[in-house]
Amino acid sequence: MKTILRLAFVVLTFFSCSANSNPIEKQSDKETEETTKHSQTKVNPGNVSDSSMYPATPYSQDGAGYQGKDFKELPQNRMLTFTAGENDTDRLNQLITDLNQKGGGTILIKKGAYTIKDVCLKSNIHITIEQGTTFTMDHDKWHKGIKNFLFNIGMKEGKSLVQNVKITGLGTINSRPKCILTRPKNTFYRAIAIGYVKNVLIQNLTIQDHLTKGAAIAFNPVKVSNQHANIAQNVTIANIELTGGSIGYGLAQTNVGKNILLKNLVSHGGMTCRIEAHTGRQYNLGVSNIVIKNVASIHGKAAVLLQPHSVVNGRILVDGAKSQGSTWTLFLRRGFVAKDSKRKARGSFSQNSQFKNISLAATDHTATLSYKNFVYVPKALHPLYKNPDFNPVLNDANYTLVDGGGYGKESAVLGASVAVVFTDADYPMQLPTENQLVLTGKTEGRIKIMDKK
Repeated sequence: MKTILRLAFVVLTFFSCSANSNPIEKQSDKETEETTKHSQTKVNPGNVSDSSMYPATPYSQDGAGYQGKDFKELPQNRMLTFTAGENDTDRLNQLITDLNQKGGGTILIKKGAYTIKDVCLKSNIHITIEQGTTFTMDHDKWHKGIKNFLFNIGMKEGKSLVQNVKITGLGTINSRPKCILTRPKNTFYRAIAIGYVKNVLIQNLTIQDHLTKGAAIAFNPVKVSNQHANIAQNVTIANIELTGGSIGYGLAQTNVGKNILLKNLVSHGGMTCRIEAHTGRQYNLGVSNIVIKNVASIHGKAAVLLQPHSVVNGRILVDGAKSQGSTWTLFLRRGFVAKDSKRKARGSFSQNSQFKNISLAATDHTATLSYKNFVYVPKALHPLYKNPDFNPVLNDANYTLVDGGGYGKESAVLGASVAVVFTDADYPMQLPTENQLVLTGKTEGRIKIMDKK
């Protein structure tokens, strides 16, 4: 009888395990996620901008992102190629204009070294860029109205909505196209500027910054009048890595925008996703339904910054943000009223904003911190910042000295990772608990949540 019962138990156990197994869900070694013993928090390994590990699709998630359509059965005169030569900017702009007038189409940019400035994309233009291609700023090209952008999508006043635009890089993380930003002057330079647009997809690029001023990819309002402006909606930025980010800027900054998906992004230095209503506050415009998935900050300030300024902003969803040797992972700030704020009260983000899968691998000497934020560093960590002399980043666009020889408040200094989450936000959000946060590496003197409310 005991033998029969044992056999029955083994059979039932076998069928139970078989019913719960699912070979489709089995992950490869590259996709294996590190799960802590004390929580279900996931820390995605490797370079999260690598499309072979973390694909850009689906392009729309949680109601945010690109919802445009691909072309089908285009005639040959709407499937064009572009090669490097003289006057790259003018030739490419003319090609885009001609193609737009035919109803749109595709442009394949062949491998080459291009010198461009303010290439203006128009509706229904889908650009694919061959691997090994580089774009550098044409600093010799200047005339009234031209901007320090490599690519301009909808940032022209008085122009109609730009819709259904794609920029896709081909290749691996080592061979995909590179946008190179240098700084002959201490002014703003951008790889891609985004304004009055709907349904835009930008994917699989590397941006080589050199501590320039301004976020490499920035969303800004486009002025209609002193009281009104147009903004972006339904945009996906995916699988992009930035190196050489400045302390005050970094990879992607959404000053305004609705239904924006920021996915599989890495920023070395600065901030990966800077979500704030800076240039929108004069119109009382901000952000709504910003979805951030699988982003990383390396030796920078933070993976995600929230700063509402004076605007009542909508929901922010963060699922997967990690910092490796940065100061913080989430940097969540209280709003404030500026001189140009249309709304004369501190702003906020929606109480439905959520954050999960947040982690920090702390180090002693690689994090960058704005000098003004040193007041938040615990005294036990002061020696790692070499206080009072500090270790400034001299080449950063924000580096300044004040009278008496002290550092300007926005100057970058190198030191220790401090906390997984910093917050002085006085508006409610659905923040993770300490048990849901992962802190590894140099953990002595570090904390999970620094609450300065």
